[in-house]
Amino acid sequence: MVLVLHQLVLVMMTSLANFTGALPVSKQLEYLRHYKIHLRQLVGEMVAEKVIKNAIFVISMGTNDFLQNYYSDPARPKQFTLKQYLNFLNSRMFLAVKGMHRLGARRVAVVGVPPFGCMPLVKTLRDKTNCDGMSNEVAFLFNNNIKQTLETLKASLGIETAYIDIYNVIATAIKYPNIYGFKETSKGCCGSGLIEFGDSCKGMSTCADPTEYVFWDAVHPTQKMYKIAADEALDSISKSMLA
Repeated sequence: MVLVLHQLVLVMMTSLANFTGALPVSKQLEYLRHYKIHLRQLVGEMVAEKVIKNAIFVISMGTNDFLQNYYSDPARPKQFTLKQYLNFLNSRMFLAVKGMHRLGARRVAVVGVPPFGCMPLVKTLRDKTNCDGMSNEVAFLFNNNIKQTLETLKASLGIETAYIDIYNVIATAIKYPNIYGFKETSKGCCGSGLIEFGDSCKGMSTCADPTEYVFWDAVHPTQKMYKIAADEALDSISKSMLA
């Protein structure tokens, strides 16, 4: 039963990667192996190992796995309970880190997921004026799993780890927009701001000043919001790995 579940979800994850254009973890690890070979040829084995060892590997996963898979396909919740899906995603992250460790990685940072329930698209689909608490709880549980798994990996593999908290950064910007100079937190800059995202924004009108918006479209933050999150991420990494 466990094997069948794993195989089914593995196919599902590969399909999602193909749908979004993202590379499956297995392919990314393959590219890392190839990169390491080329690096050895360029600088020699000792220097190559040092480069890999001192590099910081950043993993970001989970958002599309929920928004464009578990929640968008009505069949998914019937196939897998939320707990099963959370555990599977966590196990994939665990295996990805172990795979990178085998290739020499010793510093790994994992980005948590944002507050799903505050995304304009989710609020529209859930018919919510404010953030959807149930969706945010899923994101909170997923992030907690990540933090616990990172502690396990740190203890078992002896690697340096960092958790990048994007959830609270975005949640704070939405709750206290004046801190960052935002004026619009409930909808995106593109189109209606409530449903369009990605390619569906092509040809749509946009707001006059994106720097006043937390969200660019109904899912993705604006460049300004990403910059704020990136600064927080660099601060977390610096404190965890570069101090």
